[in-house]
Amino acid sequence: MHIADPLGLPGAPLETLSAVLERCAQLPDPAGRGQLVLVTDRQGQRDTSGYAALLVTGEHVIVTANAFGPRFGRPGMAALIELVDWTQARGWPVREAVLNASDFTRVIDEPDAAEIGRLMAASSPSDPGIYRVWPTAWREETWQE
Repeated sequence: MHIADPLGLPGAPLETLSAVLERCAQLPDPAGRGQLVLVTDRQGQRDTSGYAALLVTGEHVIVTANAFGPRFGRPGMAALIELVDWTQARGWPVREAVLNASDFTRVIDEPDAAEIGRLMAASSPSDPGIYRVWPTAWREETWQE
């Protein structure tokens, strides 16, 4: 398993998404053979969650900074949706893993093959649609406008 240094900047969703898509373009396209693992340090709090991502493409694992999801505002949510849509267009399954805050920081900032392997094994299949749902408060704001 080839694990690159984490891509992107924590809290910078658009920059992180751009770096991920650029890096993926350099790899052979494993259509249908990749997977997306979204990693968070919060369970049951989707409206305020932030996610790092593992994109597994054959022997390559791309780890991203914690930069996706509603914790990072509208850009974070938009980047999460685009990332999920990009992987879905390639037929990749979406999985999710929840880590406690200290493990989350350690695994994402300094990934190693053993930790990533355990994280992937502990991840659960997830419905991609749940990552496309904007937080309730934001939907109500839009409705009010």
